[in-house]
Amino acid sequence: MFGHWTPLVWLVATLVPLFFLKRWINRHVQGLGLLLLGDNETAMLLYFVLLLPGILIHELSHWLAARLLAVRTGKISLWPSRGRGNQMRLGSVRIARTDPFRASLIGLAPLLSGCLAILIIGQLILSLGDLGEVLLNGDWGAVWQSLLVHLRAPDFWLWLYLIFSISNAMLPSETDREPWRPVLLFVCLAALLFYLTGWVRQMPEVVTTASLSGLSYLAYAFSLTVVVDAMFIAVLFVLEVLVSRLTGKRVEY
Repeated sequence: MFGHWTPLVWLVATLVPLFFLKRWINRHVQGLGLLLLGDNETAMLLYFVLLLPGILIHELSHWLAARLLAVRTGKISLWPSRGRGNQMRLGSVRIARTDPFRASLIGLAPLLSGCLAILIIGQLILSLGDLGEVLLNGDWGAVWQSLLVHLRAPDFWLWLYLIFSISNAMLPSETDREPWRPVLLFVCLAALLFYLTGWVRQMPEVVTTASLSGLSYLAYAFSLTVVVDAMFIAVLFVLEVLVSRLTGKRVEY
């Protein structure tokens, strides 16, 4: 139905629920910690520990991207704290001011490295290539069957946890997205210019194919993330209900 646009449509279709799943997980992991430990700061520490591998990759991605783009870097911090507007911040890296283009690439780095890590785990370690085809084809009925087959893989749950941790720490923060507006405006105007002048239709086939392949891999990474997050959400929900009944307490979100 969508032809060449299928990877882009599927990418957007998975990116949207990914933000909502991340938000749910953020709130309910802290809610579970609050039920167990009875303190907001300690609950935030629990969330930090759970996502520590992903947080480490997130901050190192910022640092490496800045170094590659010849932007000065400073101290890397890995510890939960409160930022502007009392927002939770799990880590940070000091980076010198630079132009919007380089700042946008630095802010985007954790998302790209996170997707790459998920692809490596999914494809090379867990051999979930067949699951990728199922996800990209939209055959959700076969997703769980495919996952059950791969449960026999060595350390399957450990790798699944790493996908969960990386995926929930890879999305750009509000600070990461600050320099995006002028860059996105420029890209949109350039794309419109290319379309109106007919340059898009004149693009070499190899460029088009490479672009579609890149979008397909991103769509696969996001789709796998949605499935893994859904599994962990089910576990978190059951745990929260059990702890709530045992303690006689509940968290209002």
